Amino acid sequence: MSVRLCGDYSFTDEEIRPLLLLLRKNEAVLDEKLDAFYAFLERIAYKEMTIEEAEEFFK
Repeated sequence: MSVRLCGDYSFTDEEIRPLLLLLRKNEAVLDEKLDAFYAFLERIAYKEMTIEEAEEFFK
């Protein structure tokens, strides 16, 4: 597999949370090629959220 870099991109909290929520709500139909990206977003979100925030976010 080759990796194509298109430059550096820094996700903001305002981008990560809605994107993660969208992926989580559609997890059953996601292509497995997005698994690493999904896991990446989860790691970022969990590092930034408190337990209470994460519980509320993923209700």
